[in-house]
Amino acid sequence: MPSNKLRRRRKPSLTSICLTLVLGASSIKATHDVFTEVLDAALTGLYGIIGGALVWELIDFQKDKQTAIVHCYQADQQRICAAAGFMTQFKGLPCRLQVLQTSPALLQQSSMDQDGAKDL
Repeated sequence: MPSNKLRRRRKPSLTSICLTLVLGASSIKATHDVFTEVLDAALTGLYGIIGGALVWELIDFQKDKQTAIVHCYQADQQRICAAAGFMTQFKGLPCRLQVLQTSPALLQQSSMDQDGAKDL
């Protein structure tokens, strides 16, 4: 292989995950910030410090349906889905994160484009 040939790294592929937040206690109201805290707690609870280092972005949160769309790198998608599946409580109260859908097609439903990957 010639030494002058440059190798290019591929841009990381983005994907989206649609999640719903189910809170078992009425004392906690589902908000954008609460969802962020719950997903962070799920990731660090399952993966420790490594889970806290995963890169994801909350794009949309529908308060009435308690549904969110999260963008992440495709390499992290399975980790985020697994952490969501293991979430059982938040601040000592029952809580559940349910994965509704995972798809790169959800990217088109938001305002973020593939060039936005560097902002993640």
